[in-house]
Amino acid sequence: MISRTTALEIAAAYTHRFTSTSGASYNRVEKVHRDQIYDFLFAKEYAAWFCNLAKSFHRIRDFKEWLMKLHTGEATVSATNDWPWEQRQKLGQQLLEDLARDHLRWYESEIAGIDWLNKTYSSHAERLRRMVELDGYVFRDGELLLPSTDVLDVEHEKGVLQGLYKSAGLDKSQDAFEFLRLTEEHFIANRWSDAILNARKFLELTLQEGARALGTHRGAPLSEASLGRPVEVRQYLEREGLVEQKEREALDKIYGLLSHTGAHPYMAEGDQARLLRQLSVTLGQFALLRLISALTP
Repeated sequence: MISRTTALEIAAAYTHRFTSTSGASYNRVEKVHRDQIYDFLFAKEYAAWFCNLAKSFHRIRDFKEWLMKLHTGEATVSATNDWPWEQRQKLGQQLLEDLARDHLRWYESEIAGIDWLNKTYSSHAERLRRMVELDGYVFRDGELLLPSTDVLDVEHEKGVLQGLYKSAGLDKSQDAFEFLRLTEEHFIANRWSDAILNARKFLELTLQEGARALGTHRGAPLSEASLGRPVEVRQYLEREGLVEQKEREALDKIYGLLSHTGAHPYMAEGDQARLLRQLSVTLGQFALLRLISALTP
C-alpha cells in the first residue's frame, strides 16, 4: 500500500506542479492553478466528482492537505457519505496509486527530455519514484506495478514496532527508529549501502537492548563490553532461551548478510536494499515479541 510518507511526497509533487507564489516576501500572492488541475485529471479519466474537488481550492496549503488526506479517507467524505472509513481509505489508496503513476508518466513522457523543465521537476519525480519503490511498487513502462501482493507494509510494521518497544520498556527506541528513518532517507537518495547499514544498526540495537532488558529482569546481565559485541549478544539470547540454536544461527547469517552485502549481478541494488530493510524490520518484531513474552510474569 501507499505509505503516509509517500502520500506526502505525492502531495508535494502535485503542489509543486500546480501552484505558484509571486510578489515580495512581505506581500506574497499564492495561486492554485485550478483549471490546469482539472484539465490534467479530466484527460486522465478521473471521476467527475474528483476533478471538481481537486479544482475547488484557492489556498496552496488547503490543496496539499486535501491530497494528503486521501490516505486517511478524509479527502473523499463529501463524495462517499454512506461509506465506512475502511472503504474510503481503500478508495484513497487507489487514487494515490493513480496519482503517483500519472505524475511519473507525465514526467517521463513530457518533461525528462527537456533540460530546463527537467531541472524544475526532476527532484520531486525521483523522490516519488524512490518512495513508491520503498512501498514495494515498481514503475515500469508507464505502469505502477505491485510485484507481490504480500509485500511487507513497513509503514504499518513501524507502528507495531513502536508499540512493542514501549511494551518491552526498552530505553533506546528513539535511536532505533532514527536508524529506520535514515534507512528510508538513504534509500531515496540511492545510497544503497548506507540504507542497508542503518537497517543492520536497527536490528543490532534491538537485539542489544533486548539482551539488556532480559539480563536486568533475570538478574544475570551482560557486561557493557559484551553488549557492544553483536555476536555475544546473539549467543546470550540463545543461552537465555529467547532464541533457539537454529534461530540464532539464522540471525548470525542474516547479520552477516546485512554487514557485507554489495551489488549482486542478479538483483538491482534498490530491490536488495528494500528487501533487506524489510527483513530487519521483521526480525526486530520477532525478537521483541519473544522478549515481551519472556518479561511477562
